[in-house]
Amino acid sequence: MAVKPSIKNGEIMTYRVEIDRGRCISCASCIEVCPDFFEFDDDDLSHLKGSERTDDNVDVLELEDADCTQDAAFGCPVNIIHVYEDGEMLI
Repeated sequence: MAVKPSIKNGEIMTYRVEIDRGRCISCASCIEVCPDFFEFDDDDLSHLKGSERTDDNVDVLELEDADCTQDAAFGCPVNIIHVYEDGEMLI
């Protein structure tokens, strides 16, 4: 998977994707839309590949390009996926 950085005014933009696994209903919509970044974990809840997990059961992943994660966030029926660009919530 080739990741292209997003550039704005000559600066590389940073994206952060979060999924609140405690509210996941295991519908797999994120996995269907964005299999490069999402998969089921051993507990059958969606998981962000390569992410760090917080004590609150939230997966967090920093990216240079939001790629299909925005589509996954839009398609999540329980709105537990959030995408931030340079600290500002997009979705």
